[in-house]
Amino acid sequence: MTAGDLAAAFPTISRPAVSRHLRVLREAGLVVAIQAGREWRYTLDPAPLAEVTQQWFAKFAPLWEEALANLRRRAEA
Repeated sequence: MTAGDLAAAFPTISRPAVSRHLRVLREAGLVVAIQAGREWRYTLDPAPLAEVTQQWFAKFAPLWEEALANLRRRAEA
């Protein structure tokens, strides 16, 4: 989407604020900007979020394993 398209989707946020948010997202590697003629088109790049998501879920893996082991014991009893 273009910055204008994105700004139109969020009418309570000013266009300059949308541009600032896009700059931050671009610098963080979460958005890719490609120039198409006079316009810049922005595309989400979810790849950087995959590592964060994996790390976050890894924290809960032991809890899930314990919960599933408890469920198995109860089901088999």
